[in-house]
Amino acid sequence: MQPIRQIYQDAPRSITIPEELQHQAVEIIIWPLDKQATVPSQDTDANGWPIGFFEATAGCLADDPIERAPQGDYEQRLELE
Repeated sequence: MQPIRQIYQDAPRSITIPEELQHQAVEIIIWPLDKQATVPSQDTDANGWPIGFFEATAGCLADDPIERAPQGDYEQRLELE
């Protein structure tokens, strides 16, 4: 199913719109979700990260380490005066 896109010259009051966007031209897109799709409710820590994010992802590339390619020689530049 295709999304529905509508451009309004004056943002409608039918949905919650941030105050700074009210009475401005806006585009509203309605994107249909699968019947299986659900929006997970995630609690976040003081910095806004999902709780348990780092514990779940730390070390996930341990079996496939990233290797840095050679960087070449440093470019010689004139000294600043």
